[in-house]
Amino acid sequence: MKKEKQFLIETDLIIEFLNYDGEKLKSDLMKILSEGKCFTTVLNAGELYFFTKNKIQNEAVTKFLYSINVLGLHPRYSLKVNEYSAFFNNTRDCLFYLVALFNNLAIVTKRKNIYPDGEVEIILL
Repeated sequence: MKKEKQFLIETDLIIEFLNYDGEKLKSDLMKILSEGKCFTTVLNAGELYFFTKNKIQNEAVTKFLYSINVLGLHPRYSLKVNEYSAFFNNTRDCLFYLVALFNNLAIVTKRKNIYPDGEVEIILL
């Protein structure tokens, strides 16, 4: 039996999806959603709500988050931050990477050169 692909979606793709105007045949995130099980984190959810400017945007974020799996931050992730901190400019990116590592998820993003090559598959769109 083939294992279902699993992805950890970065905030940049979610914002692009929420602002999708239909110009392309499908948004990049729509393609990923059709390829496997998708996750994001409470970090990303917080970022999305932080940047909403009105009730309509807030409702769009809420609706999207109910359609995807949102992972919390288990304390075990923080235990590895010191081990991986040299590869990152901030704690947020390090924690996001560790969520992917601990849960065997591929990171999907448009942010180049943020995540190190190696233990976690990085899918750049």
